[in-house]
Amino acid sequence: MSFDDEDTSSNLDSGSESDSGKKPKTFFGMELSDGVVYTIVIILTLIFIRQVAVVLQALNP
Repeated sequence: MSFDDEDTSSNLDSGSESDSGKKPKTFFGMELSDGVVYTIVIILTLIFIRQVAVVLQALNP
């Protein structure tokens, strides 16, 4: 599953698999490279883990 909204099954049927690998990924409507998308996901994951840790600390007596 990719971040694209387009259906890529028609590209696979016609044998143009190399074209589908060169399409830019869209992440929240922005066209970004794979490395940038992975970096954003990692940063957001770290922020989420930090927030969960703060909440758990606040709940401990």
